[in-house]
Formats: sequence, structure tokens, C-alpha cells
Amino acid sequence: FLSCGRIRSSSGGCISGSHVWLSSSSVIFSSDSETQEQSPRTNALHEQLQTLGIDSTDLHRAALRSIETPTEGYDVKYGKSAIKAYRAFVYPRKEAERKKDDSISDMKMKTKALTAARQVEFLMKRHASREAEWVRHTDDAAASRRSFPLILLLDNVRSAFNVGSLFRTADACGCAEVITTGISPHPFGSGAEKLSKSALGADRHVPSRHFSTTREAIEVLRNEKGPSWKLIGMETTERSVLYTQLKYPGNANTDSGDTSVMDEGTVLVLGNEVTGVDTEIMPILDEVVEIPMFGAKNSLNIAACAPVVLYEILRQWGVMEDSSPNE
Repeated sequence: FLSCGRIRSSSGGCISGSHVWLSSSSVIFSSDSETQEQSPRTNALHEQLQTLGIDSTDLHRAALRSIETPTEGYDVKYGKSAIKAYRAFVYPRKEAERKKDDSISDMKMKTKALTAARQVEFLMKRHASREAEWVRHTDDAAASRRSFPLILLLDNVRSAFNVGSLFRTADACGCAEVITTGISPHPFGSGAEKLSKSALGADRHVPSRHFSTTREAIEVLRNEKGPSWKLIGMETTERSVLYTQLKYPGNANTDSGDTSVMDEGTVLVLGNEVTGVDTEIMPILDEVVEIPMFGAKNSLNIAACAPVVLYEILRQWGVMEDSSPNE
């Protein structure tokens, strides 16, 4: 979760601690209290939303959460587009638009609110339809997908396109899960749309979780998996070994999607595109591997590195021997 002193939100307001103040608006929200002072604009929209059967209070909270903790993304109940449409009406960015509210009649405000409410309703229904279509396709795909005791942990990977590509790789290699941390885009969070474009649907098939910090994710994995699961970092350091020389725990015989029943396995940790794996995380990893470089540059793109090591892991487990292409 985002922890900060005071930052500027995309809607023109400020976020400080657990409170949100939206400048040039009388809407005040506190996550510590149910008390809200709402502008005529907000009240008008909420009235119209209620007539359409939409819980305006819950939608209001979802919109504010999307501002207060942007890394957590948009509430999947409403979808990004509906929440953004709500925010655009309640918190207009143009100063002139806000000043008009004092001079327009109640009837005109009601008409504008009804138009906005219908737009929110449409976007919510479109989102629900797309999610239902995804569920139908995902159920079929999940039945045919093999899964191995292999997890990708993305430590503050910035690019949504890289994360999307890594989801494709994770699906192709039968990873049981992808875990994202910190600023890493994730399927139901910030950067989800760009991620989905490069993932080509793989983000819908591979289970995923998001943690605010990599250390938190590692602590949870240690507690869930036990000592037989090893965390392997990919980085060029003094302690690194050639990726082909390390024996990776796990095997191809366990292809259940439930990692809790897998006695041993491998968590491959990939770091930020510029700074690599966090130096504070390095000491708590079990091993660190590297790919040899023979050119002038001493690195590969993170999305290019991952499949090299993942397929080496599968080769060691004998997956190639008992599988045929497209099996």
C-alpha cells in the first residue's frame, strides 16, 4: 500500500496520509470516518445513480481508493472506465467547469448528472460483460494448462510491456503463479491495460498476486512454502553462478495448479530494469544466477532473460522429455 506524506493526485487534489482533499471542490473524504461533505455536483450524481440501482456510496469509496492507493488499481466490481467517468464528473479538472456549478439551475445540474450516471451505468455493464466473457474462456484454458512448482517474482519491474511479456513467458513455461511487488504493474492494478496488450491474454490464465513490497512477498512465500522452496535471484554479482550450473528444486511430476501441495519448487526473482534486484533483498535469497554475456553490453532485457532460465529449469526437471510440442 502507498505510504507517503503528501502527494499530488491526478485529479488535482492532494493525498496526505489516509485523507484526501480535492482542491476547488467541497468533497472531503477520510478513510478513518464515514463523514463526507458533498458538493451539489456529487449529490446530484449520487441521486441519479441511486435511481439506476447503483450503490453510489460504494462507488464513491472505490473512486477515492483509486486516488489514494493508485498502485492497487481500480475496483474490479466497477472497472476502470466507470470509476474514471465518476471521477471526471465529481472532480472536474477545469476551473471554469467548477465555477459554473454556482450559477446553473438545479434542473440543469440534474440533467448533467443523469447523463453522467447513465454513462457510468453503461461502462459498468460493459465491464461486467467483458469479465463474464473472460471467465468462460478462462475456464476452458485452465482445464488444459499444465502447471509446475515454479513462481515468478517481479521486484519493482517498471514497464507494463515487460510485465505483460513475462506473463506470456510464465504461461508458456507452466508457472504456477506470478507475484508482482511495489511499482510493478499487475492485472487488476495500475498499468493493467498496457500489460494486457503485451500479455495477449496470458495475464488471465496465470494466477497472480500483488504485494506492496518484495520483502513482504518473500516473507509470505517463506511461510506458505517452507524451506524446500528456494528463492533464486537473476543478477550479475560476485556470488552469482552460471544459470546452467545450479540445480533447481522441483520436478515435472507435480502439475497441479495448487502450489500449496507442491513439496518443493523454485521462485525466480527478477529485478527492476535499471537497478536490478533490490540490494536489500539479495542477502535473503537462497541463490543468485547469471546468464553469460559476450558482447559490449553486460545485460539483457528482463523479458529476454526470464525464458532462458525458465526453460533451463524445465529441462532439468525432464519436462522436455515427456512433452511434445503444443501438448
